[in-house]
Amino acid sequence: MTPARTPSYVHVTAALRELALAQPWAVERPLPPEKDLAEHFGVSRGTLRRATEELVREGLLSSEPGRGTFVVRKTQIRLLMEDGLREIARPDSRWHLDVSKFVPDFEGSERCHAALRELPAYRAARTVFITPDNSLQAAVHHALDDGKAVLVPTYGLRRGIVLLDDVAPADRAFASTLDGLERFGRTLDVDGLRAVGSVDVVVSGATALTRAGLHIGGESGYFGLEWAILADLGLVEEATPIVAVVHDIQVLDIDLSPGPEDLGVDTILAPSETIHTHRAFARPVGAHPLPAGGALDHLPYLRELRRPTLRK
Repeated sequence: MTPARTPSYVHVTAALRELALAQPWAVERPLPPEKDLAEHFGVSRGTLRRATEELVREGLLSSEPGRGTFVVRKTQIRLLMEDGLREIARPDSRWHLDVSKFVPDFEGSERCHAALRELPAYRAARTVFITPDNSLQAAVHHALDDGKAVLVPTYGLRRGIVLLDDVAPADRAFASTLDGLERFGRTLDVDGLRAVGSVDVVVSGATALTRAGLHIGGESGYFGLEWAILADLGLVEEATPIVAVVHDIQVLDIDLSPGPEDLGVDTILAPSETIHTHRAFARPVGAHPLPAGGALDHLPYLRELRRPTLRK
C-alpha cells in the first residue's frame, strides 16, 4: 500500500515557521508579500495562505489587513527560548526536559533566593504570592521559614490557590512542592482569598523577561490569569511589587512594547545580577473582564467571579 503523501501546505507551514523564527527580535517589520513568499517556496498563493493561516492559529503570526503579516514576537521568543532553557534546566520529575510544560529550576537559583530574602519589600511582607514554578520551590520554603503566609496556585490553577501558614519546620520542604502543597495548606475559595486582605509581594518565574521588566510567560498565560484574579479581588494593586527569578539567559536586552494585559516586574533576580527595572508602564488592575469559555471553564475562580454578586 502506497503511503499517503504529506500535503504540500504542511511542508510550507514548517518552512514558513522556520523563516518566522529566524526574524530578528529587535526589528518589527512584516514578512515578505504573499506573492514573493509563494515564489520563494515554489507553491501557489492558496497553499501559502493555508500555511499562513495555520501559523496564525498557532499564535506565531499575526495578519493585519493593509499592513501585512507579522511575527508575534512574544511567541517567537517563547519558542526560541525553549532550546536555551533545556540546556540550563534541572529535569522535572514528571516532564523531564519538556520546558513547554513547566518553568525549570536552574544552577544558580540559590543566589536568586538569597537575594530575594534581602529585598526590603520582601523583608517587610507578611503575605507573599509565589507561582508554582520549579525555580521557586525553595522560595516557598524560605518564606515559610521567614514566618510569612504564602499563597501558591495549584498546577494550572486546577484546584485553586492554597494558603500555607503555620507549617511545622519538619514539613516545610515537602509543603513547598506541588505534591505536598495541598496536604499542608488550605485551598481557598473566592471568599477565603478575599479574606486574605492583601498580597504584599508577588514572586514569579518566567519564560523570558526584557530588561525593562516585561514578563513573557508560558503559552497558557497562567501568571496573567493569577494576577487578574488577585486584582479582581483587590489583593494586589498597581504598586504591588512583582519580583521575577530567572536564569541570565532569560533576560533579553530588547525593546518590546507591552500590550494592555501584559505584566511588568519591578525586580529581576538572576544568578549574576539584580535588575531594578524602574518599570515605566502600568499593569492591569481592578475589576476587568475575565476569560470566558474554552479550556479555562474548569477553573473554579473564574466560574465564581463571573457571577455578578461575587464581583467586588
